[in-house]
Amino acid sequence: MPAWMQWVSFVLSLVGSASGIYALVLNHQRTTITKRKEKERLEAKKKAKFSVDRTQEPGSKRMKDIFLLQNIGEAEARNVKVEFYKWDREGNKQEIKPLPESVPSKINSNQTVRNLMLLYADVALPFEIVVTWEDDFQNENKLETTLN
Repeated sequence: MPAWMQWVSFVLSLVGSASGIYALVLNHQRTTITKRKEKERLEAKKKAKFSVDRTQEPGSKRMKDIFLLQNIGEAEARNVKVEFYKWDREGNKQEIKPLPESVPSKINSNQTVRNLMLLYADVALPFEIVVTWEDDFQNENKLETTLN
């Protein structure tokens, strides 16, 4: 076999080996990404997540304020507690109770809780809201937001 053919076959074997190693690295990266995404997906199935909002609906004499609490996560939330806070003129944080009915302690995935809000002249928006709950992922979850 001539020397040039030996060099050509040597170069081709190097190129083949390099492309095999590159494919192995890419496959490892893809496997790592797939495992991470699967772990995140399984964790998301154990988490509850909340959104809060306020809407107004027509009442008999005036518009009624409705508090909406929605579990937008994929898991059931247990021991749900909602606290409302208002800042007074002196800058002190005070807990208030604008809901005549309590929020259920268990809220399923994609469930929305609607409660009537009683707003008086001395209790005006905005409120700071703290929602705490437990789910299958962890026991001490907290959402702090402002309701306008």
